[in-house]
Amino acid sequence: MDNLMTSSRVPDIYIIGAQKSGTTTLYHWLAQHPEIYAHPLAKDYPYFSNDRLFAEERRRFFSFQADAPEGLLTLGGEVNAMYVKSGANRMRMVMPNTKLIAICRDPVERAYSAYTYAVERLLEKRSLQQAIHEEILKCKYNKYEELQLDYIGHGLYAQQLYRILDCFPVSQVKVIIFEEFIERSSHILAEIFNFLGIDDSFIPDMTVHNKTRGGQRFRLLAYLLYNATSFNPLLRKIFRRCIPFECRTSLRRFLVNFNRIHSRKPDFPAIVRNQLRKYYKVENEEFERLLGRNINIWQ
Repeated sequence: MDNLMTSSRVPDIYIIGAQKSGTTTLYHWLAQHPEIYAHPLAKDYPYFSNDRLFAEERRRFFSFQADAPEGLLTLGGEVNAMYVKSGANRMRMVMPNTKLIAICRDPVERAYSAYTYAVERLLEKRSLQQAIHEEILKCKYNKYEELQLDYIGHGLYAQQLYRILDCFPVSQVKVIIFEEFIERSSHILAEIFNFLGIDDSFIPDMTVHNKTRGGQRFRLLAYLLYNATSFNPLLRKIFRRCIPFECRTSLRRFLVNFNRIHSRKPDFPAIVRNQLRKYYKVENEEFERLLGRNINIWQ
């Protein structure tokens, strides 16, 4: 561990997932608290889930906290941090004292939401039934595809939380249930602020962020934004060298938001819903045992 890792400031708070469970909304709501500093690019920089970035881009990860005023808690987050098997150990290596927040959604609904999001981004051409069938049969994805198209795996919360608790004490981990968060937003936020040791009476602007819309204005633009792995590696390298990270990330986020439009989403067949409900039954029971409570809202 070099001097940079031992001397630089790390996030005091880190949202670790799960994907399509309200992490972006939670990030924006926490970022408004007067006792929290949140760099606009610190959400979903894939430092812990990307092997190359973890090995080569630690300076950029630490830079997000560099300008934080003294006395404020710093906020970061990565939607795949607890999903990737190496994520928990990497987080322990880099930020062992950070408080972690996981927000978990009914895995059946989460899987469908992730599927519709992938369809919107032109990453998915299969039917939902085919995609779930192939995943159950353990079809192979490359690392990028796995992060986007592993619909079932992202909802195996007990397995993910076990890895987190192997690396962090329970006192540093807060698990939120997405459906309860939506129903009782102010109450759950107060719980989170209390967990962080800051003023729990603060109420932010509760605008919801990053909801799946279903379609895009321009298919070519969507392809360019979401299929970077298909581009010529040399052109990608030149592009990255010529345009600073902050500029290209801000531009990409603007174009993504501009290009998304409301459109009819794919159906969620009852046969697939029932198949997923059965698939997750044992995993959900283990997750409840781990939390020490029943999640009745998922029933």
